[in-house]
Parts: sequence; C-alpha cells; structure tokens
Amino acid sequence: MSDIAVSGRHDLRDALDLLSDQVADGILHAEPVYRDTRLPAAAVQPLVRANLAEILAALAGETSSLDPARETGRVTAAEGMPLDLLQHAYRLAGLRIWEELARRLRARTDTGALLRASSRAWSAIDRSSNAAVQAHLEASAGLGEDMARTELLRGVLTGAVQDLETARRALGLPADVMLVVAVTAPGLPAVPTPDGAPAVPTPDGAPGRQDVGVGVVGVGVGPPRVSVRWLTHEGDRLTLVAAPTSDDAHGVLTHLAAHARTGASRPFASLGDAPAALAQARTAVRSLPPGQVGLSRYGDSPLDALLVADGERAAELAAAVLGGLRDRAARDEELLLGTLEAWFEHGGSGTRAAAALHCHRNTVLNRLARVAELTGRDINDPRAAAELYAAVRARRLHRPTRRPAAPRPGS
Repeated sequence: MSDIAVSGRHDLRDALDLLSDQVADGILHAEPVYRDTRLPAAAVQPLVRANLAEILAALAGETSSLDPARETGRVTAAEGMPLDLLQHAYRLAGLRIWEELARRLRARTDTGALLRASSRAWSAIDRSSNAAVQAHLEASAGLGEDMARTELLRGVLTGAVQDLETARRALGLPADVMLVVAVTAPGLPAVPTPDGAPAVPTPDGAPGRQDVGVGVVGVGVGPPRVSVRWLTHEGDRLTLVAAPTSDDAHGVLTHLAAHARTGASRPFASLGDAPAALAQARTAVRSLPPGQVGLSRYGDSPLDALLVADGERAAELAAAVLGGLRDRAARDEELLLGTLEAWFEHGGSGTRAAAALHCHRNTVLNRLARVAELTGRDINDPRAAAELYAAVRARRLHRPTRRPAAPRPGS
C-alpha cells in the first residue's frame, strides 16, 4: 500500500501546478455553486496550491501541519463564504486528486492496492477539510463579535443607542477620558495607532484584509488609556478616539491627516454627545479646500465652517462679490484671487504679500486696485474687505465651474 501511495504522491507532485489550476478554476469559474461568492483569485490560487501540497504529503504518509487548511478556514470566513461551499471545495480537490491518481495507477493489476490508495487520499482530504471547517467556525465567531461591535459603534455615533454606559464597556472605552470623532474622506491610509505602534489593518486591501461591508472595528494600541475605534460608513471612515487629553486625541489623528482629508470634532466627555460630534467632524472635513489633505478641527476656522454649512448661500455670496472677476480669462482671475488671498494672509501688508508672490509691492497694489474696480469693493474699507475675504473663502471651498468663453466674432 505504501508503495502505491508514495509512488502516486511523487507522480502527483509533478502535476501540482495542473491540479492547482483545475481546482482553482473550479472554485472561481467552472462550478456554478461558487459564482455568487466573489472570492478573489489572488486569495484562492495560493490557498489551493498550499492545501494540495499538504494533502499530497499526507497521502505519502508524511507529517502534515494543516496550516494551509486552517488559513483557508480563516480567509473564507472573512470573505463570508458559507461552510457548505468550503466543504465542497475540498471535495472538488479530492475528486481531482483521485482522478489523477487513478489515471496513473490504472495499469496496476492490484485492485486492492488501488482501493487502499483511494481510501488514503480521501482520508487526507477529510483531515484537511475538518481543520478548515473548525478554523472557519472559530473565525466566524470572532467576526460576529466584531460585527456586533461595529453596529454598536455606528449606533453610538448616529444616536441610535440609548444605553451608553453598556455601549462604552462593550466597546472597551476607558472611563473619564476625552473623546474626539473624526471623519476621513475616501482614499485612506492605515488606521493610526499612537506612538508609532503597528497600524490596525485597514479595509482597503492591506495585510489582514477586513471586509468594508461589515466595517470591522479597529483597536489602536499605544500609551495607556488611548483607544481608537473605527468603521466605514457611507464611504467615509469614522474614527472615535478616547484619550486622557484632547491633545492626545488630536495627536493620534494627525497620522490619518498626513495623507488624507480628515475633519475632527471638538473634544467631548460623554458618548451622548457623539452624534453632534460626528456632525462637527463632517463640517470640519468639508472645510478643507478641494484636493487639500490635512487635519481640520471644528472651531479652528469658523467662517469656513459657516460657508460649507450652507453651500448654496456661500455660492451666492461668491457670485455676488466676485462676479466681475469671472469675466476675466482664467489665468487673470486666478492671479487676482491669489493676490487677494496673499494680502489677507499677510495681514494686509503689501510688502509681505509681494515677497510671498515674488513680485514688486507696486504690482500687488495694482492688482488690488484692479480687484476693487471689478468688484466695486475697496479692500481699505473694512466691511468691503470682510465681504471679499468671505467670498474668496467660499470660492475656494466650492470651486464653481467657469462659464465657457464667449465665441469670438466670425468663429
């Protein structure tokens, strides 16, 4: 018996690539039962190959770690693959192994030996399948807990949860800490962890991939009493940070803001204030001009927050105050707006604005005079200057589409 098993195993090792392709193709394409699972090929193919190698080793009587089977159980649980499909995949692998083994041993006249080889092959399949099923069940239980915590956090942030003390304990949040809610727009870096600790896996395909659809809660590790919880909601990442001080909480969020648009709420102490904090964070992230990354904290730019809170009125303000500039060529309009912004940014100093713009002070003054001519507002009048500043900020935050240039005569 061992001669047939070993001989068959060595023969089948030569066919490992073929068998792997056949089984992976069955899982990904050929078998109708798998068509709605949307398993990624990048995950299926290496798992199939590793499992087949282990099964062939067991068929030859060698020690098998069953690690590939356990990993398969964990991955398929994370991907939401039902247990019956997981078991079917192992039966499919067993069938391909047996067909190839039988083909190579067909010339033998010892039917009993062939039957014993068949028994050994299916025994190896069952052993791997059982290990995968057990790992799948264990991983599914853990994912179920994470999903429950995710929905609990979602309920806290949206105001749907009333028993906030129970929610705090279930989420593992320390008592007597400052809380901050942050909203990070799509295009996300790794979830931050304090003091350079390893990043919590993100739902964006990073190692340890977690399903965006279930929005698994991430737990930050770092200094004592600093906790990070996050989920994906309506395309944005919502992050809840609990820390001893508001500075500690905002320090954690700077990791998010390094490569993504992030808005943070004012610090608060009670989970009951979380829904209001979420609204603040959404306003804060919208206060960042389009295309700009960084951390925008609610309250740091109250005028910008007011402008994004009512986009329609803000657009009307920009059109009413700056309408004359829109009749200029795009390059001229941008030059005048940039000069106006530099003048405001440098406290109304033409000299400092000129240095920032790399031009002469008189050039700045001439441009500002042109702005006054086109808008009817002189920056030396405080009320007119206030309207100009608010209009420029509204224009930057909303970036209206320019009207097409009027056709030239005869064109």
